Amino acid sequence: MIVTISREYGAAGRAVTHALAEHVGYRILDEELAVAVAARLGTSPDVVEGTEVRATGFGQRLLRSLSAAIPEELAPNAEIDDLARSVQREIERLMHAAADRDDVIVVGRLGNVVLRERPNLLRVFLTAPLPWRVAHIAESLSCAPDAARAEIARVDGGRRNSARERYDAVWGDPHEYDLVVDVARFGIGGAVDVIAAAKRAREGALG
Repeated sequence: MIVTISREYGAAGRAVTHALAEHVGYRILDEELAVAVAARLGTSPDVVEGTEVRATGFGQRLLRSLSAAIPEELAPNAEIDDLARSVQREIERLMHAAADRDDVIVVGRLGNVVLRERPNLLRVFLTAPLPWRVAHIAESLSCAPDAARAEIARVDGGRRNSARERYDAVWGDPHEYDLVVDVARFGIGGAVDVIAAAKRAREGALG
């Protein structure tokens, strides 16, 4: 089974993903994607991350837990567009390669769209009320609530733009997922239990 995790920023996606991976014994495809893509394209992970961000109008930096700079040499738009297309092709190739090996959790990067034709797939979207997410980000990054709220709008806006511009999809639309889980309502452990139960049900439906 392949599980894709999409998440609103601040909905404890990292904690849920790692707890789920431990619970079901799956590997995670996440940060290493940028490293692998960079190696194949002969560039750096920061350039890969920055190109993904800038190519979709997602601002001038990507906040994972800290800011990642976008190199000035990527300024020409044609160069950005070419590299962005190459990056996206490599990401899709690596996602499919990981899916071929099965028992994997694919985090973000619109894996739910890239892999949606595969039958052995569970597409999960993690959500939480905005005040809960603001408090979570403010505590995690030791920043003011207003700064946390601004980052949530920026990050989620970038994900929404990326889905629309790359795949003509609507990020966060429940029709794009098999399961939507409110992490604030269930907690991290409860969210893991819900996803694991949905995985078993999906496996049962496949026979």
